Amino acid sequence: MNELYYKLPFDYSKLTTGEDATQVTIEESLAQFISVIITTIFGEYKYDPEFGTIIWDTDFNLLANPNQLKDLIKESVHEKVTQYEKRLKVTEVTLGVNENTLSYETNIRVKKRLDIIVYGVIKNTNEPYYYKSSYFLAPFSFK
Repeated sequence: MNELYYKLPFDYSKLTTGEDATQVTIEESLAQFISVIITTIFGEYKYDPEFGTIIWDTDFNLLANPNQLKDLIKESVHEKVTQYEKRLKVTEVTLGVNENTLSYETNIRVKKRLDIIVYGVIKNTNEPYYYKSSYFLAPFSFK
């Protein structure tokens, strides 16, 4: 059975003009939803206050032990992706914390960057799956 997956954000204007919505592969659909899980604050999704990850709760916690924060984030991503992304069997999550120097016209900022990698197996096809993305902390943002 061929399932259809659509690009996020969903473009409703295409439907009003009679065009088909943009479709994506299952791999792209998984990446989109994993990114939504990672970037959602607890309580932001009103129908399930547990949807999201702990990243937002640790974003400005400069006093905590960095290794403990890294482990908390890694466990949270593993738990929440496993819980909410039913099309994927998560086998491992790795997390790297690096510092990036960002240059602006008037100043230079050093920001912490999270490199999150989710390894798994797509349940319907039994194919290996790999998701990698980077996020800046304090304040939390995309790379």
